[in-house]
Amino acid sequence: MDDRSDRNFEVEVKPGFALTMIGLVVVYAFFHTVATHRIGAPVSILESLNWGASVTVLVLFGTLFHELGHVFAGVLAGHQWTKAVLNGAGLGVVIEPKPRNWDRVLRSLSGPLAHLVFSVPLLVVAMSVSPLGQTSVAIAQTSIWWVGGVSSLFLAVFNLLPLPGFDGGKVLDGLRDVLGHRRTVIAEGRFVKT
Repeated sequence: MDDRSDRNFEVEVKPGFALTMIGLVVVYAFFHTVATHRIGAPVSILESLNWGASVTVLVLFGTLFHELGHVFAGVLAGHQWTKAVLNGAGLGVVIEPKPRNWDRVLRSLSGPLAHLVFSVPLLVVAMSVSPLGQTSVAIAQTSIWWVGGVSSLFLAVFNLLPLPGFDGGKVLDGLRDVLGHRRTVIAEGRFVKT
């Protein structure tokens, strides 16, 4: 007897995921190398690669938190998380059924909101380890916490841009659904003022 449920969950890993992660480590390592040279405290390439990998892990956790925000909103709406996709954009989730109206708006906003929430503790830690809670640009550029927090903050805000494929674009699509539904109800005479 097969006691597996009808619900299948799959994880899909695409080759672009590894390339993106390697690319992020290299970019952050290069950034760290330049930043440490600018403040007169150069480090080895291995140390910069380690630093870059640490920031990349923080960014990946932020992306995971972002996607779990979408999952949480979807589950609250009675939907099911069916797939996790690791691809060139990082991490994504598939939640069924496709959301409409306010569900789409709320699910789309929940990811960037979760990402913002994730960035706050990183920035708080960065401030708390700085002398007297103040930091200079040079110190911030070499802090894993600052760079990870600012990167997460940037990704959260960037994802809210009203462009196709971004959460901001999906929010607009959801609002169009809501307005279109309202117009249909009014046109059919089903609109009741209270």
